[in-house]
Amino acid sequence: APGTMASYITKAGSAAMKAVEVVRTKAIPPAVEYYKATMAKNAEYVVKDPAAVDKLGRQLVFSNLARLPTMLEAAQGEIKVLESKWKGRMDLPMTEIGVGALFTAEVYAWFCVGEVLGRGGSITGY
Repeated sequence: APGTMASYITKAGSAAMKAVEVVRTKAIPPAVEYYKATMAKNAEYVVKDPAAVDKLGRQLVFSNLARLPTMLEAAQGEIKVLESKWKGRMDLPMTEIGVGALFTAEVYAWFCVGEVLGRGGSITGY
């Protein structure tokens, strides 16, 4: 009978099956073809030896760790700039103060968005 829960469930199941069929026939084959073409084009970069893959992983980790001192120096330079601006804060132009205030507001707004999303979309609690 039209309008019953069973008919709605049947319609929903039929629509879901149609969606699955569309994905299976229209979306997956192009993605697979793109993957195959990309892998064929870049086959020279694929490392097949497991020991070499392990070594590359370690090289990536420790190469990035070796960059930490440079990053820390850059961060310390940024901190020095901020300290000098803070010392002369009374002499800052209004435009720079405004940009700083807007940046602070934006960072806080994105923090709030992250909190709401982390709560599953609930504004009131966890």
